Amino acid sequence: MKRVFTLLSAVLLSSAALSAQEMTETQTVHHISDKIKPTTYMTNMGYKRAYRADIELGASLDRKFDITTSHGFSFGNGLYVGGGVGFGAEFTPNLKAEPTYLVPVFADIKYSFMKSLAAPFVSMKGGASADITNSGIRTFANPAVGVDIARFSIKVGYEYQLGFWGAGKGEHFHSVKFGLGYTF
Repeated sequence: MKRVFTLLSAVLLSSAALSAQEMTETQTVHHISDKIKPTTYMTNMGYKRAYRADIELGASLDRKFDITTSHGFSFGNGLYVGGGVGFGAEFTPNLKAEPTYLVPVFADIKYSFMKSLAAPFVSMKGGASADITNSGIRTFANPAVGVDIARFSIKVGYEYQLGFWGAGKGEHFHSVKFGLGYTF
């Protein structure tokens, strides 16, 4: 046992001595900022030219909740253009009636103003929602403003819906909508 311990100690000490010698020969003075390399999680994804996908949880003040996913292309200058689909539920104010289930299909445009880690943006989603509970279709537009923090997005916007077929035909729906997203 003493021989194994002695051999292990000799190997560790000689490797420490060699690495110390290499450090003194090649060591240069750098600022701390030169040693910190930004990872992909610390960059604004709007400034990376590539395919991009995100997932978003949304909630409205009128008791509507949804989850959507958007897929598209980021042009590398802050502009993203894509399309998406989702699933949502709309609850009545008294919460006693059955919820209305919606399947939105939409176009998604987003512009991020800065390349920094935390950057403001504007976005616009627009499309149609199939009301699968009451057999109807609504069109919608959702302009929003928010901030990207690395791969996460926080936003607030206004959502306008117009029922144009089936249940809710001719009805207008207005709400303030909040969203929390993650970009892949």
